[in-house]
Amino acid sequence: MRAVVVERPNEVVMRELETPAPGVGEILVRSHFAGVCGTDVAIATGTFVDPRWVRFPVVLGHEWSGTIAELGRGVTDLAAGDRVVCEGTVPCGHCARCRRGQTNLCENYDQIGFTRSGGYGEFVLVPRRVVHRLPDRVSLEEAVLIEPGSCVLRALRRGNPQPGARIGVIGVGTLGSLALTLARLYSPAALLAFGLREQELELGARLGAETLNVLDEDAIATALASLDLVVECAGTPGAVELATRLVRLGGHVVLLGIAGEGKQLELPADRLVLGDITVVGNLSYDSATWTDLVGLLDNGLVELAPLITHRFALADFADAFELLLRPRGLVAKVVLEHDSG
Repeated sequence: MRAVVVERPNEVVMRELETPAPGVGEILVRSHFAGVCGTDVAIATGTFVDPRWVRFPVVLGHEWSGTIAELGRGVTDLAAGDRVVCEGTVPCGHCARCRRGQTNLCENYDQIGFTRSGGYGEFVLVPRRVVHRLPDRVSLEEAVLIEPGSCVLRALRRGNPQPGARIGVIGVGTLGSLALTLARLYSPAALLAFGLREQELELGARLGAETLNVLDEDAIATALASLDLVVECAGTPGAVELATRLVRLGGHVVLLGIAGEGKQLELPADRLVLGDITVVGNLSYDSATWTDLVGLLDNGLVELAPLITHRFALADFADAFELLLRPRGLVAKVVLEHDSG
């Protein structure tokens, strides 16, 4: 099988690998589409290489979808040809955190596209417990967004939004556009998008948000201390600091962005206490949230396909990476497509 492999940082190649065979309780899935995430690019370019999270060489692709090619012994509730999507995190299910339902914090960390081969390969070997049959109404391409969408849905829930809330989103890339889309499930009275690039703000407007440029001090001044919930998706210390100024007294801030190792945040020491502000860091998703998002898509309560702005053949992965590194125009979700054969 063909696969995009990061042999080591800054050495990314497409090469032939042996197609794995499913063992007991495993499933071999043919990958059709795979999303390009900023983390994929960071692994490839050497800015995310912490051995706690990444093991080289690695086949990238934690956002992907496909069809079942082969079932291992003991898997009887699915069939070859079923359209599926697979959780990226592979929890052990027996550690203390997993037993508490915190499968995103499994003590025995294992993740598709980080520590085991992912959807940038033509075939992916996965345990049955992370596989979800895809509803008929959801395309394989749209299903690529279930992984990042599950991260965002869990973050929103932890921000405790109420109907009629004022919700702000900082950063309108993939995570930010998902946050704006999913926030509408809570019937917000106001939905604000904060960004830097003109195209970022254009995307926020397309998604029905009022847009504010973070460099426009007058515009920002009108929003200070006015939002019930702020979801930070930009991944910069400045965005985190801004979030703590935009939220109202007693409000919630949820952090989704990753600024990178070594980045430091400075805040007035009493801002959080005197503002009675709840700040939540959100890492990934749990299995329950993933299942819930699949259900929302199945019932037509949310649509994610419009967030896909660019498509590349798998062989053109370098061009897709370059687009994320140096965005040209409006860029939300970038998808790689395997050959149909």
